[in-house]
Amino acid sequence: MGHLQLTVRFFDGRYHGGGWPPSPARLFQALVAGAKSGGAGDNALRWLECLGPPEIFVRAAQPGTQYTIYVPNNSFDKDRKSTRTSKVVAPRILTRHRAGDPDVIYRWSVGDAPGERQRVAALDDVASRLRSLGWGVDFAAAVAELSESDSVPAGLERLAPSPNGELSLRLPNEGFLTHLEECHRAFRARISGQGINPFTRPTRFGQARYSWAGQSSSRAVAAFLLQRLDGKPLAARWDQVQTVSAWLRHAAGEALKTEQSAGLTPERIDSFVYGHTGQEELGQRLSFVPLPSIGHPNADGGVRRVLIVNPPGAEDRTLHLLRLKLRGAVLTGEGSVSRAVLEPALERGPVFLRYLDKARIWQSATPVILHGHNASRGQISLSKTNRLLLQAFAAAGFPEEAIARMTFQTAPFWPGCGAASAIRVPRHLAQWPRLHVEVEFKEMIAGPVLAGIGRHYGLGVFAGAR
Repeated sequence: MGHLQLTVRFFDGRYHGGGWPPSPARLFQALVAGAKSGGAGDNALRWLECLGPPEIFVRAAQPGTQYTIYVPNNSFDKDRKSTRTSKVVAPRILTRHRAGDPDVIYRWSVGDAPGERQRVAALDDVASRLRSLGWGVDFAAAVAELSESDSVPAGLERLAPSPNGELSLRLPNEGFLTHLEECHRAFRARISGQGINPFTRPTRFGQARYSWAGQSSSRAVAAFLLQRLDGKPLAARWDQVQTVSAWLRHAAGEALKTEQSAGLTPERIDSFVYGHTGQEELGQRLSFVPLPSIGHPNADGGVRRVLIVNPPGAEDRTLHLLRLKLRGAVLTGEGSVSRAVLEPALERGPVFLRYLDKARIWQSATPVILHGHNASRGQISLSKTNRLLLQAFAAAGFPEEAIARMTFQTAPFWPGCGAASAIRVPRHLAQWPRLHVEVEFKEMIAGPVLAGIGRHYGLGVFAGAR
């Protein structure tokens, strides 16, 4: 059994087409655009649209710096002056991109009969006409070939189709080429005496779910923004993350007390939400994670966003309830004083992605609390510190064999964050050492990355370094 392998190489190290990697449907549309410029390739494209979901091998990418441009919005006010509308540009930066190296490979299992070889040759002619993939500025080249290899190409990661995968991508399906041609004809005729027809975009996509091969699915999260009672954004101080976490944990427990019919008994809430677990169930609880604002030289470290994070392997039912029941919920502090209001958020904004996207190197935004003393004869012991950190990561689900190296310091890694000693901690953790830590994993890891004995309430929270 051979493989049809379609390799894409970008001319630049930036991609502007939204989610990464480009979906098989986006690739198909780019191939159609190139083929129609030469007036050939329909048979090869109709074969490709029926092959189903491919394996995808992709170069890692990190969110780039967002910026805003202004373009005409094709409308006029009463004075006939053109108005402008803003457009956010959010490129992805391809990791270790080099001209000529593959950036994305799509691989389908096909036969190796002579007829298949002819189809691949015809598709290669179509691929040679590809001009861009993503936006028009994302210039790219493609080649199609038969391959016998089953290995992961060097420098790329593998996405495999999986019914329970965490990533959903659009696919072409049978008849998709005809649908694109219909959309193109509708677009050309969109302006008529009756006005403008805005419904000309393709809609008949297939869908497939994917998982990163060799890694478990990232932990499910519920994301929220913090607002003041008057609806304006709230920014709690960096050193108050443990206090914000306590507000959030209390609100979650109160919201779930009416859901006993869903199996959320008082005992279950006490352990899974409030964290009063037995020794054999340590870690099997929700984590309430305030996120300092970082990633910009002028970032202030203020807490404007929070996550509720499921433990590894836990079902999503409780988290789904919290997404619904905490919408507009008021967070209260000591004395039942109202402190903030929760607003649901998508976890794809640039700050959320710092904590949730895939990265190899992670740096603490709030310090890690060690579970033992790391000093010997009044001096910090490097070997003790290293051993305690490895144990802390292992307890959080990151075994020693997954870690390439670690460094630690008392000063912060991120602008806006404070020294390790400046963070406020619960009384029962005050005796233990606090350190900012940088960890490099051997493979790319998806967030959230939490470590240390305060990881369930905002301490030991890591962000991916570019």
